[in-house]
Amino acid sequence: MNVQTQEIYSEVYSILNLLGESYIKKLPVSLFNMIKEEKMQDYSPEYDSKINLEQQNIKRETLSMIALFHLNYWCDSDEEKNELKTLFKTNEEKHQAEIREKYNPDNLFKKHSLQQEEKLITNEIAMIEYKEPLFKRFINKIKNIFHIN
Repeated sequence: MNVQTQEIYSEVYSILNLLGESYIKKLPVSLFNMIKEEKMQDYSPEYDSKINLEQQNIKRETLSMIALFHLNYWCDSDEEKNELKTLFKTNEEKHQAEIREKYNPDNLFKKHSLQQEEKLITNEIAMIEYKEPLFKRFINKIKNIFHIN
């Protein structure tokens, strides 16, 4: 098992201990024992119950696992489960909309064409007027006087 997964189990274990025995008892014993065995032994994060979990530098996967436990084991009624599922669905739709807007191919091409237009404008501005060197102009004047091509 990789280190990141062990850290996630350690964080989940710490949160479960913070929640208390009543929440742990609602989990299957085999699930709790697996979390306890697979957690990183030398990493035991501590959390403040007065501060929101999202503000305590917890991995997203840990929060997802706790949310899954809430849905599957801690919801007392079907109504509560349905509300939680609706909340999850709404959050997922928001996330997908953000991704769609961020990576929309139409917008990517629009950006690209705008960047090309900016380059063309800067190229036009950056053009330098060519002047013949002084010596060459002098030679050309002499040639004109004597009508030499």
